[in-house]
Amino acid sequence: MVELPLFALHSVLFPGGDLELHVFEDRYLRMMEDVLPEAPFAIAAIRHGQEVGGPYDPYRVGVRVVPVDHELADDGTYLVHVHAQDRIRLLEPTSDGPYARWHIEPFPEHDAVDPDVAAAAIAAAVRFLGVAGVEGDLRVEPDPVALSYTLCTLTPGLVPDRQALLEIPGTAERLAGLTRRFRQEAALLRALRGRRAP
Repeated sequence: MVELPLFALHSVLFPGGDLELHVFEDRYLRMMEDVLPEAPFAIAAIRHGQEVGGPYDPYRVGVRVVPVDHELADDGTYLVHVHAQDRIRLLEPTSDGPYARWHIEPFPEHDAVDPDVAAAAIAAAVRFLGVAGVEGDLRVEPDPVALSYTLCTLTPGLVPDRQALLEIPGTAERLAGLTRRFRQEAALLRALRGRRAP
């Protein structure tokens, strides 16, 4: 059984994503001393509790990340750029040391995806971005799993909403859910604009 250090945040990171961590808390500074420059660790969103200086209860689905680059600042804090590799399940905590460690297991996706399901999600995302006034090209990943997580990063919502997307077991189900969400958000924006119009 694999054991990894856990870094908990009030945000959701999806596989394939990158994140800049500003590490200043003692427990996480100790963690960085052990994992840098390249050892993997886990990141999960906090279900209940505090991100800084207190206890927390993490969601049981997160990601395995690897450090890509890091910098030790003059004040002793770290700036660490991490890349999320894959989705994992947190099974149980393993120690009461200076920082949390958990037994984890992979949480892979093996379902086939109909091209029409992926195309519908892309089209809904493009329409939503257009209504929201977001400019720029949408990066369309050829792999359906990577595509689903790229689209997840575009969705508005609070931590529980984004965590629910991460926890959906299969890619096809996630893409279908994203299609519904993008359509709902686009319709909401249109309705709000209609109310503001003279």
